[in-house]
Amino acid sequence: MSGGFDYSFEGWNGRPMRLTTEAYYKNMRDVVPYDIDNVRIRYFGENSAKAYATGIEMRLFGELVKDAESWVSLGIMNTKEKIAGAMFYNYKLDSLNQPTDSTLMKQGWVRRPTDRLITFGMFFQDYLSTNKNFKVYINTLYGSNLPYNIPGSVKYRNALIIDPYIRIDIGFSALLLDGDRSKRRSHSPFKGFENIWATLEVFNLIDRDNTISYLLIKDFSNTTDSIPNRLTPRLLNLKLVTRF
Repeated sequence: MSGGFDYSFEGWNGRPMRLTTEAYYKNMRDVVPYDIDNVRIRYFGENSAKAYATGIEMRLFGELVKDAESWVSLGIMNTKEKIAGAMFYNYKLDSLNQPTDSTLMKQGWVRRPTDRLITFGMFFQDYLSTNKNFKVYINTLYGSNLPYNIPGSVKYRNALIIDPYIRIDIGFSALLLDGDRSKRRSHSPFKGFENIWATLEVFNLIDRDNTISYLLIKDFSNTTDSIPNRLTPRLLNLKLVTRF
């Protein structure tokens, strides 16, 4: 079940703006649970769970700078699952940390691997006031924490936390060849080109170590250590875009 709307209106100085919103709810049965182990997905192989996902997504488009569209977005989501027959023991420990009693407990509702509560994005464009052929953009993305599971664990299923995802990109573009072909010589090698743009981009400007998953390793004492799998660090990208 989902519903949404688009609303177009005029902002400051009569500039066009548009708000899009969508809310959704999905109830799922006969779900196949899965674990994320390192970068592998391990399915249970049984339709043993029920789950739900609900949330709302909003995005506002507008021209903060004339003829350069920017936007800001916000998403809120909650998704959980309940596995049939999932049970675990709660142990009562003495002063020596030895179990003296136990209670069989039902697992109940737990977070799904994709349960990210908040996703926020912002894209902003600008150009030189004296020359629109030189542009700059900034793209920002934030995602709150994700759950992570120790494979085979029932009591602590999806109880580990992957830190929030934060990334900022910036790019600079310059028009090297415009679409006015009347100024080109008849024998020019660029006569057939419509335009040529050169772009310099810096991905992950703040050089944040974003984590996608963990590699779980047991040592000789049966202690489990988690080794993070990192995404791309700061990266410089240079590209040339041509249109014929």
